[in-house]
Amino acid sequence: MPKSTFVYVTYSRTSPERLWSALTTDAEFMKQYWFGSHCESEWEAGSPWKMLYPDGTVVDSGEIVEADAPRRLVI
Repeated sequence: MPKSTFVYVTYSRTSPERLWSALTTDAEFMKQYWFGSHCESEWEAGSPWKMLYPDGTVVDSGEIVEADAPRRLVI
């Protein structure tokens, strides 16, 4: 049976550097993109990733598959 894959693509009108910061390092800016939650990771391929609500509850988790700052991030 083939492995299922989910692909989610978003296009944002901004610079790659500003978007990378919004998605990975700037917690307050990150909340705008992640529906009030923030993400934690080392942002390197193979590192764990988790999304947390403000109270610390883990919403989702996984692994960084690809990271090529500031051009590509695959979780």
